[in-house]
Amino acid sequence: MSDTGLPTRQALAVFGVVALALMMAAIDMTIVAVALPKMLVELQTNLAWIGWTLTGYQLALTIVMPLAGKLSDDWGRKRLFLGAAVLFTLTSAATGMASSVHLLIVFRILQAVGGGTFLPSATGIVSDAFGSRRGTAIGLFTSIFPLGGVFGPNIGGFLIDNFSWRWIFYVNVPIGIALIVLGALILPSDHTIPIRRKIDLVGAALFAAMMVSLLYAMTIWGNEPSAFGDPAIWTLLGLAVVLLIIFLRRESRTEEPMMDLTLFRWRPFFAANVFNLIYGASVFGFFSFIPYYAVIGYNMSAVESGLILTPRSLMMVVMSAVSSFFLIRFGYRLPMIVGTIFISLSLFLMSAGYHNVNLLGVSTPDIVLLSLMVIIAGFGMGISAPAANNAALDLLPGKVAAVAGIRGMFRTTGGVLGTAVIVLVLSHFPDKAAGVQDTFFALGILILLVIPFIFMIPDVARQRRAAETARRDEAAASAEVDPE
Repeated sequence: MSDTGLPTRQALAVFGVVALALMMAAIDMTIVAVALPKMLVELQTNLAWIGWTLTGYQLALTIVMPLAGKLSDDWGRKRLFLGAAVLFTLTSAATGMASSVHLLIVFRILQAVGGGTFLPSATGIVSDAFGSRRGTAIGLFTSIFPLGGVFGPNIGGFLIDNFSWRWIFYVNVPIGIALIVLGALILPSDHTIPIRRKIDLVGAALFAAMMVSLLYAMTIWGNEPSAFGDPAIWTLLGLAVVLLIIFLRRESRTEEPMMDLTLFRWRPFFAANVFNLIYGASVFGFFSFIPYYAVIGYNMSAVESGLILTPRSLMMVVMSAVSSFFLIRFGYRLPMIVGTIFISLSLFLMSAGYHNVNLLGVSTPDIVLLSLMVIIAGFGMGISAPAANNAALDLLPGKVAAVAGIRGMFRTTGGVLGTAVIVLVLSHFPDKAAGVQDTFFALGILILLVIPFIFMIPDVARQRRAAETARRDEAAASAEVDPE
């Protein structure tokens, strides 16, 4: 029996159910990138519209996740979790049956609402089930998302080459049904009295409207690259600015804001989130388009394009674990800087368009060459991610939840904007492969710009190590003076 949780066997069963949900959501975040070339052709659309299957999903996740935690208290954890599972399953089936790119985008956004609800509700369920041992169980969640990055592109590539891109969504249906049944049977009932907390739905709506206005303006321009003077584009851009101003005014005045703006008055916190924004734009945009680049630039199959991403995820898992053990020794800044440089190096190498290169006198197939370039980025991400996460959380230890929510919001917002900008830029290139190469080069420069901001973030780990060393030296000196 756990101290305040469920019996051990039942707690493990609960963990298995929520882990299945998180794995399904993690796979769905990466699986679509492999299908972009096929969806472009079969739905008879262009990159500006098909890009919404990525940006719309990421945007919905950004908005839903901060709200889902509060909703789990209002509605009950099990009810919210099962509701998310039902929504995710139904919209997965609907997305697979979509007859146009516009329906595909709508169902994909609704799918993200279900997927974005899983993590906050799952965290609460596991926390209740494991009691005093919840730290270890929740810590294991971090291993699920990289595994989704391994399985997603490879499963997607197999389904696309052997069946259809629609099966990357249909495959969720039997898993979702199993999840609903197991969740209803295994997850503990909601016995607690619901807590009625204020939820900033108006703030969330304003933020969503602002982002949609901005993204839709970019879509119109992407559809017609010569139409930058179109009044509709400038109207939507102006609307986005107005909505942003209204959003910021509301968040500074409401009792429980979606984003606590007072935190940004402190320069280290501001710098940490500029880092998250640029990091998200560079890294998420980069990896979203690697499978697409492999297909159009190297004539690879869907399976091969998905396989390229696997070494990156595996390297991330290994290096994140290794880096976590050495955080106190090396501090936060050094891993963040080194990781950023390696990610930039990977982008520069990928932008060069190398084909059939000889490495040490050995002819290297393109799939191996691209995989090696991606491994470099995985190495950098694995080194920098633990340090960056802890550096942000250590800024305000008393407001960990608020800091974590804002950090995630800025990183995913960067991913949305980065992906949208890449789609817009590519619309101006007749040669899409050359456009991707130029974009990767620009991202390589962009991510290097975060390094000055890293120096504005206090290296709390190094400070902690210095304090511990000083205490040991003081104790040793005291022992020499008074050996008894």
